[in-house]
Amino acid sequence: MNAEGVVGRESVVGDDIPVSASSPTPDTRHPTPIVIGTVIAVAALAFAQSYARWLDPIIDTGRDLYIPEQIAKGAKLYRDIRYQYPPLAPYLLALITGAIGHSLAAYVAIGVAQSATIVASLWIALRRPLPAFAATLTFVAACFCGASTWGANFIFPYSYGATIGMTFLCIALAAFVHARHAIAIGALVLASWCKVEYAVAVLVIVIVLTIARRITWRQLAAYGGAMIATIAAVAFYFRDTPWWSENVFAAWQHGARAKRFFEVVSGFADWRSQLLQVTLGIAGIAAILFLQRWRHWLAAIAIVIVAVLIADHSFFRAWAVLQWIALGWALVRDRESPLVIFAAFSVACTLRIPLNVSPSWYGFVLTIPTIALAAYTLFCYLPRPNAMAILWLAPFVTNAGADLWQQHERYAEKRYAIVSPRGTFYDWNADRARTLNSVIGAVQGGTLAVIPEGITINYLAAVPTTLSFHTFTPVEVDQNEDAILREFAAHPPDRVLMVSRDLREYGSRGFGVDYDLRVGALLRARYHVERIWRGQRFNATLFHH
Repeated sequence: MNAEGVVGRESVVGDDIPVSASSPTPDTRHPTPIVIGTVIAVAALAFAQSYARWLDPIIDTGRDLYIPEQIAKGAKLYRDIRYQYPPLAPYLLALITGAIGHSLAAYVAIGVAQSATIVASLWIALRRPLPAFAATLTFVAACFCGASTWGANFIFPYSYGATIGMTFLCIALAAFVHARHAIAIGALVLASWCKVEYAVAVLVIVIVLTIARRITWRQLAAYGGAMIATIAAVAFYFRDTPWWSENVFAAWQHGARAKRFFEVVSGFADWRSQLLQVTLGIAGIAAILFLQRWRHWLAAIAIVIVAVLIADHSFFRAWAVLQWIALGWALVRDRESPLVIFAAFSVACTLRIPLNVSPSWYGFVLTIPTIALAAYTLFCYLPRPNAMAILWLAPFVTNAGADLWQQHERYAEKRYAIVSPRGTFYDWNADRARTLNSVIGAVQGGTLAVIPEGITINYLAAVPTTLSFHTFTPVEVDQNEDAILREFAAHPPDRVLMVSRDLREYGSRGFGVDYDLRVGALLRARYHVERIWRGQRFNATLFHH
């Protein structure tokens, strides 16, 4: 393999910035300002066409909007509010929003800031304009304002723990590539306290890089010491709460409904279809590699056609297999290359989605290191037989274009304003928007619990719940009904709002229909109906104690 095929052998890069011998070297022959400007333009387009349409008013995101404000008011995580992730993200959000406010605009600013940090980290990690452009273009087009499902974006994500943790992981990736180990280890420790799956990913990364001798025993000891210190600090602060047993590692996360849900997340529930897409993606990448050797304009057209054919994310799904090949190759044949770093991060971060490696749904955040691996491998690591190698941009660009168009179509459906004290945003469901505008005014004052899901409504109306439970979907309620009944008896909220929520993803027909029957009976016995809102696509019933 020639020197141009594997970057990072030089000790000094452009502008006389010293880096490690394994750092990718920027190629000043390429028009860097133009590609940076293109990434910014695409990000601006994605932001503009989705503006004020990122938030779903019922599912997921509201947890991370509601909890930081309650922490700022004196609530303690895990004791007063159930939370299934480690504590860093909500406390960090409480610190930030304590300074800039708890409005929707404040959270938009947080989302843009973490996205900009990821873009900068990917650019620094890859350095050369073409791979950096491919990775950052994919991120801003597919992940920044993604609409594969609601909550699959970096502005109002299903979990800020997921996006904040990935921000730290991307910082660590860039730091490792440039041998800034203190920064890398610090970022890894912080990522570990955002989600348990990130803690597992970090452990895998540390083990792999130690085997590859990219982390010394002294640095490994520093990581271990930092983790022990943070575990001790968290255990001491939350010593009076069941933070470990009833929250982060609650039994419901291992129940039958949870198992089914995570089989869908991982891709195993539909493994035949996933493997077909993986195979198509690998075939497409192999075809592009073969066509690059044919130095003819017809080959360029053929490459573009192949790229279009795998623009359904088959290109990324191929890396479910290729990332393992890259990691094995790097460990056995080329430990000095940054390939081992990119592959370690990619494999570790996609352990949750081994057959579903795609920047959609859960993958909008977990595949970011995989995108970086693909860009590094195709542009920097593979030998460059001729100038046709630039056409590796084709699959990145076609997938980016397909995602942007999908976002355009989905966000265009969100035309109905929901106006709240926190700000205005738009929903796709006219009945839901009309109902929630009325609900927000009707529940002012007192306390409110929303069932089966909708803590976002508490946040929007600035009305707290008395319960530590804030989500009552089947997967969260499994094995918790007794505890929920006790809380309703000990701290009954003034009002309970029952809202429409499609629970088929959990294999359920509805709250009080085939699960949580005793809580449903309690509501009928102790609460009376205050108001009912009915629509063709959304219903809500307000109960008063």
